[in-house]
Amino acid sequence: MIKSAETNEEILAQIGRDLKGMLARIRSCNYTLYKNFENDLDEDSRQFFQTIERDCTSIKSIIHNMISVDSCFDDDAIQPPKTVILNDILRKTVENYPTKTFTGKPVKISYEDMDEDIPIYVDENAIEKVLEQLLSNACKYSHENGQIIVKLVKYANVANISVSDEGIGIPKKLRPYIFTKFSKATRRGTGGEESSGLGLYLAKQAVERHQGSIWYESQEGIGSNFFVNLPLRDRI
Repeated sequence: MIKSAETNEEILAQIGRDLKGMLARIRSCNYTLYKNFENDLDEDSRQFFQTIERDCTSIKSIIHNMISVDSCFDDDAIQPPKTVILNDILRKTVENYPTKTFTGKPVKISYEDMDEDIPIYVDENAIEKVLEQLLSNACKYSHENGQIIVKLVKYANVANISVSDEGIGIPKKLRPYIFTKFSKATRRGTGGEESSGLGLYLAKQAVERHQGSIWYESQEGIGSNFFVNLPLRDRI
């Protein structure tokens, strides 16, 4: 029996953890079958295997966000903050981020750094996740070979991170829901990518935990630019 003290987020997170193990087994079986029969497959059969892998990747992302909803309220899941160089976090995340979406759509990602190193007191893992989420959205809604630019600037006692794309933009009717949990603003990407409606909600939680702010500017058919302000301080 589910205890009355359990929240909906905790229930979802437990379901997510159970599904994660099942999904791993499905992917393993799919890969094994593909390798065993690879030389005998026609093009349609290859596409079936690739579709299963793409869908599994999409489901894995959704499950990850379900688990993250629970952990973002769990003090034990939050890493102790420390002083790090923000430039290094951004550079490493951009360099390690894939330049193809799971549907195979290629994108171009570049990072515009500052000459000055910016030390900042943060949960490094949380800030990496925020940037990864903004990159994920930018890639999802970009066209093939679209350009995505990550930029770092400093204003007085604030570090500003921006992630801009030249994609499809955000329709006005969806804008009030962008940062809400299980957002009504969910839609497929330009390559058919799915969305859980949780990513930007979780990013906002992480940024605000650092006393920062997150917002965006967007024009339909032209692209979007997401901004994150993080205060430069010795303590959170």
